Amino acid sequence: MNKTIHTAKTALLALGASFALTLPALAQDHSGHAHHGAAAATPAARDAQAALTAGEITRIDARTGKLTIRHEDIKNLDMPAMTMVFALKNAQKAAAFKPGDKVLFMAEDEGGTLTITHIQPTS
Repeated sequence: MNKTIHTAKTALLALGASFALTLPALAQDHSGHAHHGAAAATPAARDAQAALTAGEITRIDARTGKLTIRHEDIKNLDMPAMTMVFALKNAQKAAAFKPGDKVLFMAEDEGGTLTITHIQPTS
């Protein structure tokens, strides 16, 4: 029986040691995600790397300066296509658009708020 307990303890120690050595290999690298490490990049570098996203305005709230846009994938935010509300960095620009307008825009995560920093009608 002592031999069985000793064998079980040895097996548990070996399992624990291999698990501890494996943990670093299992850690995920999030540096490639847009919302991680973005603070280290300069705004000019982010702008140069990011492409404008195509979308269609479905609703405008001129009072709050927010647009609801049905958009394609937003690559710089690693976000799939969907319909959602965005704040406008310059709220007065809301008056230049109407529901149904097709646009190209740049959105950024500014302190947890998805904000459109650039928007233009498509040609």
